Amino acid sequence: MAVAALAGCSRTRDDRAQRVAILPFENLTGDASLDWIAAAGPAIVGEETTGGTRVVPFRAAQVSDAYSANATRFLHGYFTGHTGALRFEFETEDASRHKIISASTEKGGVLEAMNSTAKRLDPAARPFSTSNEEALAAWGRGEFERAVTIDPDFGTAWLSWVESLAAHGEKAEAVEVARRALDRSQLRSALDRAKIELAAASLAGDPAAREQALTRLTALQPNDTATIANLAETELNARQFRAAAAAFQKILALDPENSGIMNSLGYAEAGAGDLDAARKTLEEYGKQAGQKANSLDSLGEAYFMNGRFADAEKYFLQAHEANPAFLAGDDLQKAAYAHWLGGDLKSADALMKRYLDLRANDPLRAWRDAAWKYSTGRREPAVAQLQAMGANQIATRQLAVWNAKLREAAAPLKQAYQRTPPTSDGQVRTFYAAALVASGQKEEARKLLALWPLPAERGGDPLLDSLVFPTFIELRKSVGLPR
Repeated sequence: MAVAALAGCSRTRDDRAQRVAILPFENLTGDASLDWIAAAGPAIVGEETTGGTRVVPFRAAQVSDAYSANATRFLHGYFTGHTGALRFEFETEDASRHKIISASTEKGGVLEAMNSTAKRLDPAARPFSTSNEEALAAWGRGEFERAVTIDPDFGTAWLSWVESLAAHGEKAEAVEVARRALDRSQLRSALDRAKIELAAASLAGDPAAREQALTRLTALQPNDTATIANLAETELNARQFRAAAAAFQKILALDPENSGIMNSLGYAEAGAGDLDAARKTLEEYGKQAGQKANSLDSLGEAYFMNGRFADAEKYFLQAHEANPAFLAGDDLQKAAYAHWLGGDLKSADALMKRYLDLRANDPLRAWRDAAWKYSTGRREPAVAQLQAMGANQIATRQLAVWNAKLREAAAPLKQAYQRTPPTSDGQVRTFYAAALVASGQKEEARKLLALWPLPAERGGDPLLDSLVFPTFIELRKSVGLPR
C-alpha cells in the first residue's frame, strides 16, 4: 500500500504544470542595435505559452529571482550572428537537479525562433499577436505607436503603449489609447484584449469592471498565478471572502509551497467565518520555514475577528512565546485586548503591563498606556495621565482628538474603506459604520460590524486607534449585535 501511495504522489508531481523562469537572452552578436531581442524574446515566449496546461511561464531577471519564485525549470538563451542571419541557442534546466534537460538551436527571424521555442515548452503554445517582423522590432525597441501603425491589430503593442503612458503619468492619454485598442474588432489576441480591458478598468478606477476583466483573464490563462493572485486580492478587498479563498486555493494547487498565499488563504477563510478551514490552512502555513510565530499570530487574528477571544488570546500568547521579538511584542498587546473583550479587565491590564515593560525605553510608553486605558473605557485616568505629560506633543494632539467630535460623511469614508485591505480596515470600517448609523442606515452598518477590528493594526492614524473599540462596541449595541 505504501508503494502505491508513493507512486500516486509521483504521478501528481509529474503532472503538475512546470513553473518555467524565462531568463534574459544574451546578445553575443556584438551589435548593440539587437539588444532589444534580449528582453523581447523572453516576452514573446512567455506570451505564447501563457494559458497552457503544461507550463506556467514567468520572466526572471536573474537565477536568484527564479529560485525565489519557486521555478522548477529555467529557460536560458543566447544569440549570435547578425541581422538577417541570427542563430539562437536555448537550454532548459531542471532547477532541482541543476541539469540541462533539453537544448535546441534555431536560425532565422526572431518570431520564428521564439515560436519554435515556445512550442517545445508547450505544444499548445499559441501564436504571438503579430506576424510582422518590422512591427515586432518597433515594439521591442519601445516604439509602440509605430508598432501599431505598422500592424493595427498587434494587441501586445497596444497594451505596452497603454502601460508606458500610465507609468509616465499620462493617464488621459493611456485611457484614450486603451479605447482605440478596444475599438479594434480584429485585435488578434483575446488575451491581449482582456489585459487591455483590465488596464482600462484600473485607469478608470472601476472595481467592478476590473474584477470582470480579471475573471476573463484567469479563464484565458488558468495557470498564471500572478493573474489569479490579482483576482484573489481584488475579491479579498471587495470582502468577497469565499471567492477570494477559492482563488487562493487555485494558486496553491499550482504553487503548493507559496507560504504568503497560504497565509492570505487563512485570512480569507476566517473572513468567511470558516474557522476550521482557516485553522488547518494556518497550521500548515506554520510548518513552512521561519513562519511559526507568524502563523500563530495569524491564527489569533482569525479567531479575534470572529469574536472568539479566548482562542485568540491563546494563539497570541503562543506566538509571543515562539518569538518574543516578533512584531516588537505586539502579540502581548493583542492578547490583552482579547482578554479584556473576554470580560476580565484586571488580567488584561496585567498582560498590557507585560507588553509595556518590554518597551521600558520607548518614549511613547506613557501614551500607549493612556491609550489602552481610554480604549477600555477609562477616560478620566487616561486624560489625567496625558495631562501629566505637560507640553508633550503627542499627548497634546491625543487630548485634542479625544475632546473633538469626529463626524465624517459616509461617502468619503466608503471610498477609503473600499481602498483598504480587510486586514487593516478596522479604523476606517468602524468610522464608516458610525457614519451609516448616524444617517439611519443601520442594516448597512450591521454588515460592517460583523467582524471585529484587529488590535495593534498597521494602518490608519495612531491617534484614532483608541477610539476604535469604544466606538465599535457602542455601534454593535445600537444595531442589536452582542458585545
